[in-house]
Amino acid sequence: MSQIKESQRVPRSPQLRETGVMAILRAGSADRFGDIAQVLVDAGVTCLEITLTSPGALGAIRAVRAQLPDSVDVGAGTVTTADEVHAVIDAGAGFVVSPSAELDVVAAATEAGIASYPGAFSPTEILAAWRAGASAVKVFPAATLGPSFFKDVAGPFPDIPLMPTGGVGLDTIGDWIRAGAIGVGLGSPLLGDAAAGGDLEALAGRAQRALEEVRAARQAGG
Repeated sequence: MSQIKESQRVPRSPQLRETGVMAILRAGSADRFGDIAQVLVDAGVTCLEITLTSPGALGAIRAVRAQLPDSVDVGAGTVTTADEVHAVIDAGAGFVVSPSAELDVVAAATEAGIASYPGAFSPTEILAAWRAGASAVKVFPAATLGPSFFKDVAGPFPDIPLMPTGGVGLDTIGDWIRAGAIGVGLGSPLLGDAAAGGDLEALAGRAQRALEEVRAARQAGG
């Protein structure tokens, strides 16, 4: 795939830029996603990814999008085909996330005018995803590579925004931000047992901590 013009690239959302946190809603059932989304937003997390691997995901995207104000960015995760891009847009998604460098997904999202965050593991995949039009590149699974990987790739790719996902814990958020990450994708370390009926107040506390970890690292020069 040829490189897109920079003017064609859809930028990452202001919500992700400002908070540095993308909450990943993945569970065996999407039944509680509405309550979870509301708690996260009330705590200050305003970029929400609902994964297609969660049963009922499309309905949940539609419901959460209708429930929350436009100031919240609601998107779809585990999107691997162009057809899925169209389906999640119809449900109200404002961005798509992929676990791998699916360039047709990036192209479909760019054509539709929504942000895309393809997954990548190697420098080759990172560059290919960026050239295809990614809004930022999701490094996955990030824990396998570690924060030092971000420092290493910043040399040859200083202008490519990277976001770690997969194995990022609340206590390591600062390490990633200081290493150059533009934000973090947080799944189970953030959600905990909330989708299974767990304490929503505890979820709010974890969300607030995640945001504070990002703020502190950025203020320290991350």
